[in-house]
Amino acid sequence: MQRFRTIVVVAALALAIAALSPVEAAKYRYGGYSSGGSDSGLTIWLEGGFTNVRNGDNVYATSESLQIFGGGQNSIVALTPASEDDLSTRVGLTYQFASGNRLMISAWNYSTDTSAAADGPLGGRLHYAIGPPISLGGGSFAGASGSPGYFDLMTETDASSIDIAFGREHELADDFRMEWSAGIRYSSFEEVTSGFYDDALSGASTFGENRYAALKSIEGEMLGLRVAARASYFLTSSFSASAGFGVAFADGEIDSFSSLTPTGTVNAAVQPASLATVFDDGRSGRNFDVDARVTWHSSGDAFRVWLGWSQQEWSGISSDLL
Repeated sequence: MQRFRTIVVVAALALAIAALSPVEAAKYRYGGYSSGGSDSGLTIWLEGGFTNVRNGDNVYATSESLQIFGGGQNSIVALTPASEDDLSTRVGLTYQFASGNRLMISAWNYSTDTSAAADGPLGGRLHYAIGPPISLGGGSFAGASGSPGYFDLMTETDASSIDIAFGREHELADDFRMEWSAGIRYSSFEEVTSGFYDDALSGASTFGENRYAALKSIEGEMLGLRVAARASYFLTSSFSASAGFGVAFADGEIDSFSSLTPTGTVNAAVQPASLATVFDDGRSGRNFDVDARVTWHSSGDAFRVWLGWSQQEWSGISSDLL
C-alpha cells in the first residue's frame, strides 16, 4: 500500500474561457426546489502541491545485530529509504451545461526519487532485500554472510491518474453547497530500485570484491469506477471552507521484476545471477482520497485560489509481489 500525502496545496481556478450568456439552472434545497441564474461554459484549473510517500512496502535491507553475550535476542531492523517532499500537479477541465450538469476531466501526476547508503552493523549481518537469493554452497546465500556488509540503492517512483466524471452541485442552503460526481479513473504506478550490495564494509580492504548489482521494478495499471463528493460552506461571499472525498474500485495488472547479479572483482566470474518475475493480470485495487481546503472567490466567482491538504491511499496497484 502506498499513501501520498500532499501537505500544502496551492491552486488556481481560471476564468471560464468559453462562458455563454446566463441560463436558468436548477438549485435544489431541502424540502423544495427553485431556479436561479448560472453560467455555462468551460473552466480550466491547475493544482500543485508538495507531496511525499508514506507507508510504502519498499525495504532495502534488514540489519541484524547479534547478541553474543548474556543470552539476549538478536535485533533485526528493516532499512527503508526516507521520503522527501516533491511537487505533484493536477490539471483539469470542467464544462458546465445549461442544465447545470458538469463534465469533468482531470489528470494528476507525481514523481520522486529517494536513496540510501549505509554499512551494516559491526559484528552483525546485513540481509539483502532485493533479488532472489544466490546460493554460495554449504547452505549459505549471498547477503546472509557473517560480514556486516554495505548497500547503496536508489528508488524512482512515478504515479499518475486520469479521471473522467459527470457531476452536479446542489445548493442545500444559502451558505452550504454539496457537489457529487461519478465516473471512471485510470491509475498508473511505477517504482524502480537500483544500486548494489557489498559483502564488506565500505572502508574494508575487500570492499568491491564480492559485490551484487540489485534491480527491482513494479509496474501497475488499473481502471475502475470512482465516486466523489464535496461539501462547501461559505464563510463570507469571498471565502469558503470545503472538504471532499473520493473512492475508486479498479481492476488491472501488476508486472514485477527482481534480480541480483554478481559484479565484484572476485565473485563476478564464479557466481551465477538470480532473476525473478511475476505478472498478475487479475489484480483488484482501491484508490481513496480525501482533502480539506479554504478557497478565495473573486467577484462573480470567475477566479478562485485555494490552500489545503490532501491524502491519497493506493492499495493493490502498488503491491510488492517480490
